[in-house]
Amino acid sequence: PIDEPAPFLHAMREEGVEHEVLDAAALVARWPVWHVSDAVVAIYQHDAGIVAASRANAVHRRLARARGADLLPETPVEKVSPDRDGFALETATRTYRCGSLVIAADAWMNEVLAPFGVHLPLRILQEQVTYFDATDPASFDPATFPVWIWHSDPHMYGLPSFGRPGPKVAVHGGGPEVTPETRTFQPDPGYAAVVERFIREHLPGAVGPPLEVRTCLYTLTPDQDFVLDLVPGTSNASFGLGTAHGFKFASVFGRTLVELALDGISEWRLPRFAADRRSLTQQA
Repeated sequence: PIDEPAPFLHAMREEGVEHEVLDAAALVARWPVWHVSDAVVAIYQHDAGIVAASRANAVHRRLARARGADLLPETPVEKVSPDRDGFALETATRTYRCGSLVIAADAWMNEVLAPFGVHLPLRILQEQVTYFDATDPASFDPATFPVWIWHSDPHMYGLPSFGRPGPKVAVHGGGPEVTPETRTFQPDPGYAAVVERFIREHLPGAVGPPLEVRTCLYTLTPDQDFVLDLVPGTSNASFGLGTAHGFKFASVFGRTLVELALDGISEWRLPRFAADRRSLTQQA
């Protein structure tokens, strides 16, 4: 289904976000690499940008350590359970105890929430992204080509050449449903064919041999909106889900979840992100 532009324009106007509306001719005039029909309408936000995930995560880790955090990589939590007024977290080597708890377990969320009697209707998809050795690499330089989302079928998105010598293109939510145990790290040829058909039709300058194909997991709520709330039945355990588009909000997510776990309140504890909203509690 096609996402109509009206809701996006309404939200931008309500929040005072500067933007331009471009018809197909204006779109192609500004970025000639696009090949689109006359029916296409584009919304352009000039101050949009890219967050370098690996560098941003490194900063988060450095700031956490500077404030006294102990980070334990490759230490899976095997079980979380209530323990008096707090919680016990069991690993293969020892049990950790805490008075407040933040859970950000993504595809493993239901397993972690099970001891609390909580189960969310989540879908886990195996997605993949492709970096192309574009035939026209200069057209995809970040200085000349924007981040984009194609709000139609297939629902596509892409980035300019950033961190790799070619542009990144992927389907949003186009992969098979999996579990953390059944997912593979092997690219899906059918998925790749959808991506290649799209760029041959709409971004022919990006066509070229794949430089790299990476797989990842999407963990989606039914309405594909965030979860930022207290774990039902607790006053000192919070949990969050970014539903495949939350990284750019990581800093405010972290603050919100810590506030909820420590104080039980946060200005970002909104009904839209609640654990008991209709889309998460109604029976299929």
